[in-house]
Amino acid sequence: MPILHFNLYDLTLFLPMAVAGALLVGGIPVTTRATRYSLRAVGAVVGALVALLVMEALPVLV
Repeated sequence: MPILHFNLYDLTLFLPMAVAGALLVGGIPVTTRATRYSLRAVGAVVGALVALLVMEALPVLV
């Protein structure tokens, strides 16, 4: 079972990646406000997951 090493300093990577994902996916033109908000939420979750993958891959690469 893999162990996740999470520190408070990791938020410096999580928050910008979540915001970038929300902005990137939220920039897709849609007609309804609810769809736009749901796309932003999905983008934030995907950005945070990418940040988690990067954080866990960095010790392996170094």
